[in-house]
Amino acid sequence: MSSLQSTKPPKLDSCNSQVIFDYFENAWQLEDVLMKSLVGEDTFYINPDPLRNPLIFYLGHSAVFYINKLIRVGLLEKRLNPEYEILFEIGVDPEKPEELNEAIAHFNWPSLAQTWEYRKQAYSIISEVIKTTPITLPIHPDCPLWALMMAIEHQRIHIETSSMLIRQLPIERVKRPANWKYAAFNGYTPHNEMIEVPGGMVKLGKAFDDPTYGWDIDYGDRTVEVQSFFASKYLITNAEFIYFVKAGGYEHPEYWDKESWNWKTQNNIKHPKFWLPENGSYKYRAMFDEMELPLDWPVEVNHYEAMAYCRWQGEDTRLMSESEYHLATYGNNFSEDIDNYNLNFKFGSPSPVGTLETAKSHSGLYDLRGNVWEWLSDNLNPLSGYKPHYLYEDNSAIFFDTKHHMMLGGCWITNGTEALKYYRNWFRPSFYQHAGFRIVRNIASNKQ
Repeated sequence: MSSLQSTKPPKLDSCNSQVIFDYFENAWQLEDVLMKSLVGEDTFYINPDPLRNPLIFYLGHSAVFYINKLIRVGLLEKRLNPEYEILFEIGVDPEKPEELNEAIAHFNWPSLAQTWEYRKQAYSIISEVIKTTPITLPIHPDCPLWALMMAIEHQRIHIETSSMLIRQLPIERVKRPANWKYAAFNGYTPHNEMIEVPGGMVKLGKAFDDPTYGWDIDYGDRTVEVQSFFASKYLITNAEFIYFVKAGGYEHPEYWDKESWNWKTQNNIKHPKFWLPENGSYKYRAMFDEMELPLDWPVEVNHYEAMAYCRWQGEDTRLMSESEYHLATYGNNFSEDIDNYNLNFKFGSPSPVGTLETAKSHSGLYDLRGNVWEWLSDNLNPLSGYKPHYLYEDNSAIFFDTKHHMMLGGCWITNGTEALKYYRNWFRPSFYQHAGFRIVRNIASNKQ
């Protein structure tokens, strides 16, 4: 690929085989770019993140997902490799590293060459399915071709998942692709004022007849009356978060609840994951390089750290709710242009807050879409009308609990329908994704 870019999701009421093939091929190539950035065969057998599988799993996982789903709906008759199609199928969501170690202890991963060969063969088979399967429009959730669209979007989600793992590898185990471009950064940060977002009614949820692919958790509806609130104009930056660190934020139990303090203590956490201590200050780990800490980029933290910062700011400071996010982002105007934000590989990194004027919402807040995911106060929950899809029944329903927090808006590498406005994402509070936050206060309590 001469430049890294993501193809727009097809409209499932007007697409054809070529449009779908181009979208599939683009996802496959983007994942290839990431996987080919790894240096040395043994790198694929490392767990960069103690809560995730080794990278060899992710190399095989997307291909296996396609094969298994296409067989399930009868678009494929024959398995490619039954052993691999079990081994590479199931993802993980452990609370502790010990759970993961126990789950994969008996796995006998194939060689790197064997896994690449499987992936190559799967690509040929999937390509043939796309080119030879007649299309009846619209492609809806009960069509066999929905399984194909599900597999493409699943691969696009895993492009982002793998990027988070690659970013945690030792720097000598990765090589930046020639066409990878980071955003620029300045030596200063804009004043992050609190802006009033006027209250109003919001309607959440993706319509069942929407012409783009959706995950089960996206569909349904909920109408909410939202009170006016104050929110920070920008996502909290590295520059702002460094004050929290220097003020001893990681050493004071009062900024953490019991669960997060235990996590922080057990893992000896003293600063954000991608900050690298050096001579009394910090460098920054981007995808493939270490660089000066970009002070005007949004800080990337997990939910525990975001909440600790809020407590440090004062008891009235909190994260945004899902309905507040929708009010601030869209109001009553659901614009769908996804080219105006730091999404879809616009950059190979976060970007300075406030510099993309097109990423400013009607409410005056920046980067509600793109740049980094925004942690919310809500736990994952279904909208009315929610129904698990039969092809992926454990996609979301098993996460309706108090252990998975929502995040919205996407990040710079979010692509496909995940980058559209309806996608509802979630993670455990200890997990890292390219995610940050902004602060919110109620009108009565905001100290201006």
